Amino acid sequence: MKHSIFWKLIILILPLVLATDAVILGAAYKITYDANIEHCRKDVKETSSVAASIFEIYDPDDLQNTKLCCKDFDTLCSLLNMTYIYAIKPDLEKNELQYLAIGFGSDATDSAKKTRYTGVVVDGIYEEEKKAFTEGESVFRVEKNEFGETITCYTPVKHHWNPEKNDYDEDTVSFVGAEMSIKDVMNTVHNQFLTIMIFVLLSTMLIVIAIAVVFKTNISKRAKLLSRRMTEFVADRDKDFEEIKFKGKDELSEMATAFNSMAYEIDRYISDISELNKQKLTQETELNIAKNIQMGLLAPAAFSCSAAEINAFMRPARDVGGDLYDYHVLNNGKVCILIADVSGKGVSAALFMSRAITLLHQYVEMGMSPAKVLYEYNNHLADHNPNILFITTFVGIYDPKTKELTYSNAGHNNPYLLSDKLTALDSARGMAAGIFRKEIYEECTVKLKPGDTVFLFTDGVTEAESKDKKMFGDEGLENVLGRNLGKSGKEITDSVLAEINDFTKDAAQNDDITILAMTVIEKKTLRVKTEAKKENLVKITDCLQKLGLSEDASALLRLMAEEMFVNICSYAYPDGKGEAEFIAEADSDKAALTFIDSGKPFDPTKDVLEIDNYDAENAIGGLGRFLTFELADGYEYEYRDGKNILRLEKKL
Repeated sequence: MKHSIFWKLIILILPLVLATDAVILGAAYKITYDANIEHCRKDVKETSSVAASIFEIYDPDDLQNTKLCCKDFDTLCSLLNMTYIYAIKPDLEKNELQYLAIGFGSDATDSAKKTRYTGVVVDGIYEEEKKAFTEGESVFRVEKNEFGETITCYTPVKHHWNPEKNDYDEDTVSFVGAEMSIKDVMNTVHNQFLTIMIFVLLSTMLIVIAIAVVFKTNISKRAKLLSRRMTEFVADRDKDFEEIKFKGKDELSEMATAFNSMAYEIDRYISDISELNKQKLTQETELNIAKNIQMGLLAPAAFSCSAAEINAFMRPARDVGGDLYDYHVLNNGKVCILIADVSGKGVSAALFMSRAITLLHQYVEMGMSPAKVLYEYNNHLADHNPNILFITTFVGIYDPKTKELTYSNAGHNNPYLLSDKLTALDSARGMAAGIFRKEIYEECTVKLKPGDTVFLFTDGVTEAESKDKKMFGDEGLENVLGRNLGKSGKEITDSVLAEINDFTKDAAQNDDITILAMTVIEKKTLRVKTEAKKENLVKITDCLQKLGLSEDASALLRLMAEEMFVNICSYAYPDGKGEAEFIAEADSDKAALTFIDSGKPFDPTKDVLEIDNYDAENAIGGLGRFLTFELADGYEYEYRDGKNILRLEKKL
């Protein structure tokens, strides 16, 4: 439910108005009360003076005179609306009063009439009574007692008739009190206040209604129009904007003018933003395509073959980076590793990178040396480089037979060799590729041994910045590499990345970070022990896959392993129950497959089928053994400790 500003303002003003009315009515009540009390005091004082004059002419010792005085007091009570009028003679020593005469009004209580009468003596004298008697002046008293709440005025009787002297006494011997009930006064006050209250409330109501009408017509109506137009402007952007026009120069008119200006500015801004969003969407689409192309060109982050283990990592500074790394096993068993860094970032750098990696693959597969690869690669890029980009590149080819890494460098960061010590591979130098044709590149060779790691990286590693703009630097990289001598390639790359992350913390990455580590391995050995059942053949093929050999070599070894394992499953255990152990070994030169079972003795190398005598239509079995031993470059069998042991070798 909507809460209109009109009702909010009414709810806000109403308490203020009511509070103001309460203050006004409180003041009016006090004024009315004080005025009536003052009037009452005046009447009581005048009455007590008149009563004192009357009492002066009477002899209080004459009972007949006293009765006449009481009648006069009754008459005064009736005429002047008094509750009591009495004459009292005090005895200060005894602290008591004697009523000499008393008159009652219409509102006098029965209790008072029974206890107050001529001649009665009452204990106790009020201070006001003493003051009137001793000081000879009128004194007021307001009290609430068993006779009700009254205002009393005491007036001394100074000239009282003395029959013995036949003259007036000049000493004060008594005083007269006139009492008026406040009850009648309060009734008057309440009646007057009720009239004032009705008048104030009616006036307030008329004022509030007048304010509400003015606000409703001049403010609320225009505010609702302004609110509705604003809502329509936000909710329906297809609808043409209609200006808001208010007469006058008040705040709402200024607000309407400001809103009109804002609406036109928003329309223009949204139009500009829409166009920018279209352009941005196009750019983002292009960047995503380029990023997918780039990441698709990169080799997996981890790889293992019989000669080496490789671990790599790349983190672009933007969606699309200019770094690349690659590795692959050549058909001759050599392992190629390379890393490069394109000047610039974004789509153009990614496209340049994709051409570079394609050329490197092409020239390496052609069997060129690293220096020759960079020579041809540089010439091609220089001939097709409209954006004048350049690319630093390092190419290395590892020969597992000679245990040598041959490398060449086109302006790239010098890699490191982690062996018995940390060594920078800085002997081969050359110009970055893609700028000048026919550049000559140096080529160097370094001897590797098992456990050595070649660490390649781009300048994003050494130029990584902390929040205070300090660089990680060559010293920082060499420190962390020096602490990781003898460790695996994965441990080395993880340690370097952790060190960089700790150094930069939350600082923005300014350049791509790319790492590749190749660790030389001497021999890789894998074992599988399983039940001799044909459905477990998949365990054998999975084991061969983990050797990381070339596809051709893997296919030949898989064929040989399948034939021998199926032969064991079919003939080694007549009851169909038994286990077989499979061992796969690979180094840079050859691979070896070993099969071990506890079945009946059987030498599969004897009585091998001669292919010239093979009857394809009538023969049963034997062809698998013939094919296996033909593919193998060497084999041997022995029966030892109750086990058949067959070893097959294949040169790589």
